[in-house]
Amino acid sequence: MKRWIAAFAAAALFLGGCASGTTDGDAPDVAATPDDDPMRVAALTYETAELVAALGAADRLVMVPEAVTNPVLTNHHEAMVAVETHAATETTTNAEAVIQAAPDLVLLSDRHGLEEGVGTVLRDAGFEVIVLPNSWASVDDMLANIRITGEALGLDDEAEELSATIESGMAARELDGERPRVLVLGNQAGQPFITAGAAFPLEVLRLAGGDDVSAELGFTATAPITVEQVVQADPDAILLIDMNGSGRRLFEPIMDSPAIATLAGSAEDRVLLLEGRQVQALGLEHAVEGLDAINAWLTDLE
Repeated sequence: MKRWIAAFAAAALFLGGCASGTTDGDAPDVAATPDDDPMRVAALTYETAELVAALGAADRLVMVPEAVTNPVLTNHHEAMVAVETHAATETTTNAEAVIQAAPDLVLLSDRHGLEEGVGTVLRDAGFEVIVLPNSWASVDDMLANIRITGEALGLDDEAEELSATIESGMAARELDGERPRVLVLGNQAGQPFITAGAAFPLEVLRLAGGDDVSAELGFTATAPITVEQVVQADPDAILLIDMNGSGRRLFEPIMDSPAIATLAGSAEDRVLLLEGRQVQALGLEHAVEGLDAINAWLTDLE
């Protein structure tokens, strides 16, 4: 029996707050059957948006996070800019905005409470919601999510091809000498954060031949870091991940400190700056480029 997605816009009547996104006009009339391949996909997290595009279905996207229009976070910039609705952030996405976009499939990862919040409301309103089962922290996580999403979109062959590219390209590299101890910093919150815990960039670093120092400092999750903590870590090298297009600027409170300048690991050839799309899971097959870049950098340190 056909399900008229636009009818679910009535669910917005019991939702509080304003839509966290931009859209033009009223929700369009969209019909779908459970057996149809979804043609209007709301991808509510960075990785799911990039994955749909990587599978060749960017034209099916009707809602994505605003951040994936940033060239340092996407390998499909023009396609992401062209999506009709952009959620301001993952954390502020609300169900009313998604309902207004009239998707026939909602994809998300259970992060920032999305499944319990937006996901639950959308399911109750009758929308098809797929919550990917992991946090995208490893290559195995990525491959599992590609398979699930490819099946949901009716793009099994494309998913198999993408998985094969990633599986072969993300094979571990070996270094001749000892594995360098590397401090990984990101700027996603507008200030230097140490990358720690279950995080895909640390998987890339490990595969490239380096060891992460965050655990030595007692970090179990990504968090702000001080100059004193960097000095305590005394890493062999420092990897900077630009998540917003500001380059090295937001790392200056740490990197330009006189105390940091005394560390051997802060020498110019021992600091590497990469874009988020090269080392985050949202980069998908382009994470191979980041892996190669880190491996070449670490090799030159020997």
